[in-house]
Amino acid sequence: MTAAVQHSLPPPPAVPVPRLPAESRFPVAVIEHALDARASNASPSTGTNGHRAALFSAAVRRLSSSIPARFAAVALLMALIVFGIVSIRRADIDVAGLRARLFDSRTLAPPPAPVIASPSPLPEPPAPAATPAVPARDPRLPTAYGVYAESSAQLFELQQLAGRVPDARVAISAAITKPSDTRLPDGRVKFIVFQRESAADLFETVEVRIVARVRQATSFDPSGKPVVSNEDEAWVIRNISIPCRAAPLKSDPQMFEITPRDPDLQFPAGRYALVVKGRAFDFSVGGQVTDKRQCLERLVAVNGTFYSECQKP
Repeated sequence: MTAAVQHSLPPPPAVPVPRLPAESRFPVAVIEHALDARASNASPSTGTNGHRAALFSAAVRRLSSSIPARFAAVALLMALIVFGIVSIRRADIDVAGLRARLFDSRTLAPPPAPVIASPSPLPEPPAPAATPAVPARDPRLPTAYGVYAESSAQLFELQQLAGRVPDARVAISAAITKPSDTRLPDGRVKFIVFQRESAADLFETVEVRIVARVRQATSFDPSGKPVVSNEDEAWVIRNISIPCRAAPLKSDPQMFEITPRDPDLQFPAGRYALVVKGRAFDFSVGGQVTDKRQCLERLVAVNGTFYSECQKP
């Protein structure tokens, strides 16, 4: 009866075991030894107490076996929480410092200079071709077409005589009754021709002919007596020529300069004609005539007319 009552009773409630820090707990082996000794000493009549002791021993064993693992887990969790908090604070500090540094660098650093693309260099224009220097025009050169004579740094225009100059095989031309309109101061003469004709045709032959004055003429009356008369206003072109040469002027290629082939030649006083392409341009050189070629005497006979140079010009 007593045993049945005892077995029908509910088990006693579990006694809470206070959690002690690791350093205040007894070693598990000591606690187990004490519980085993107590259970061996208990009598059979005290079954209830023995059962309670067995339960308490099992609880203690379970508790003692799970406490270190729980404590380690709790400690690890706390360590992770603390590490996370510290990391977040440090990250906040680093982010704030980085923002401050960025703000300072933006406010203090000057704005970057705009990059301007340098224009591509233009190709250099070709250098203009060097033009030959044109010599300065001589103010003494003519400005109108014509034939001119230059003497004593002066320019004189020559007048053309009527008719054409006879061939050099003809000794005397027809008589010229008009005096010369152009009188040069000295015999150092050069000529300038400024005309439209081409040089090939214009200067085929260039020469200066002597225009002699016919001082007197002798004729015969019906009885055969000579009659001498003075003819002061008659000239003829002789076949005596002074050769010349022509060359274009450097300052103006349209003009040609004519000079005697003998550079030291000086025309004696008298009358002359510049012959250009069969045309005679008249001029005279001032001074006393001493050249016999400048004076002629004419003899008119039954069989023709004859000319001879004067004994004294």
